[in-house]
Amino acid sequence: MRTGRFLAGTALAFVATLVVTQCSRPAPAPASEGPVPVVSVRELMQAIIDPLADNVFDAVAAEMTDKGLVEHSPTTDEDWAKVMQGAVALAEGTNLLKMHPRPVTPADYTFDPKERGAGAPELAPAEIQKKIDENPALWDSHANELRAEAIKVIDIVKKKQADKLFEAGSAIDKACEKCHLEYWYPGDKKAVLEDSLKRATPGPGTPQATPGQGQPAAPAQPGQK
Repeated sequence: MRTGRFLAGTALAFVATLVVTQCSRPAPAPASEGPVPVVSVRELMQAIIDPLADNVFDAVAAEMTDKGLVEHSPTTDEDWAKVMQGAVALAEGTNLLKMHPRPVTPADYTFDPKERGAGAPELAPAEIQKKIDENPALWDSHANELRAEAIKVIDIVKKKQADKLFEAGSAIDKACEKCHLEYWYPGDKKAVLEDSLKRATPGPGTPQATPGQGQPAAPAQPGQK
């Protein structure tokens, strides 16, 4: 009898200890939630990427005035800070663009196909969304290309190399256009390519520029349509 009571008591003590241990053990921490997109691609472009890209595009300019060619470029710390703001927004904004799944347009966005007209080069939002979802790696590659060019501008700002800003802004503009031709208005690809070839190939009788001679033409602002 004593042996049975001893074993029963030992078992009860073990169970009690187990229960106390389990109760005192802290509950497992909930799994951390990864980044979740808040707005659509359209809203992200309108609120961050597009307006702040102008800080880079507008950093340098040249205009023909009555006094001749007048060039503008950043000179003050405030000027450079504005360019840096634009470059950082582009570099980090591309990381936001790569957060999947992100809708192309907000839920309340209405699209009327009639607005495009017959034969319009633009894709409807649903068509853009399908392209992104079918090949997110291609979408990400375009974002990475823009990011790489934006990082170059960050380095330019740190070194205050104003003479390199126009070329850097043009490279950003080309990266944006390349993505737009893939997803936004792919119907314009042929026309854009033909225009590029015309610009690269002077026609018969076109005078060749001679370095150091004549006034350079005022460069167009990168990002202007």
